[in-house]
Amino acid sequence: MADDSQRPRTALVAGGTGTLGSAVVDVLLSRGERVCVPWRREAPADRLGDEQADAIRDGRLRLSRCDVTDGDALAALLDVLRADWGPLWLACSTAGGWAGGTPVAQTHDFSLLDRMVGDNLRSAMVVAAEGLRHMGPTGGRVVLVGSRSAEFARPGEAAYAAANAGVLALVRTLAVELRGTGRTANAVVPKTIDTPANRRAMPDADHARWTPPRAIATVIAWLAGADSWPVTGAAIPVPGDS
Repeated sequence: MADDSQRPRTALVAGGTGTLGSAVVDVLLSRGERVCVPWRREAPADRLGDEQADAIRDGRLRLSRCDVTDGDALAALLDVLRADWGPLWLACSTAGGWAGGTPVAQTHDFSLLDRMVGDNLRSAMVVAAEGLRHMGPTGGRVVLVGSRSAEFARPGEAAYAAANAGVLALVRTLAVELRGTGRTANAVVPKTIDTPANRRAMPDADHARWTPPRAIATVIAWLAGADSWPVTGAAIPVPGDS
């Protein structure tokens, strides 16, 4: 079994250019890991690169253009990563997206469902599947991000809620499939994350009760560690004080 003195380990953080993902990247780097962040949009990748210029210069952070809903593209990225840095230890996905819609009985255009499944569930499953195929014999960790909407949906959120229910079902299934392998799979389930976008969307809310991204990232980093081995198949709520 691996232990937390065995560093650096290799981590993939899908969605690592986002507000939560960049906090995860920062915490992992501070704990001595090497991190690869796949990206689709150049501006957020450039921003993360500026924030983590030292880590890039030192070879501890790699930013790679890649669509994590494309299994072949992610496999190719991880092949290169394994050749350079060794087996993957952490496959983490903070990727996802939210969009409201109409009540189910009034829905005629199902493109929103396809988009929510792609952004939230397909990305999580591709990261998990390809991540596991690139892990080594000492074990590894899969950590995904779910949503409370999977259990407490609001009207018009059917597509988003269903996709995130799939993420939690994926974690439970992975936990069963990974028994005896030294690998675990878990999800964190935030409520309202204190991000600039959420503050703009809800300016009158009590922002002090929301969960800071770094607090959630710290939970993810613990799940990514060797000491978390007894925990698997869990959907860990991180609602903060909200």
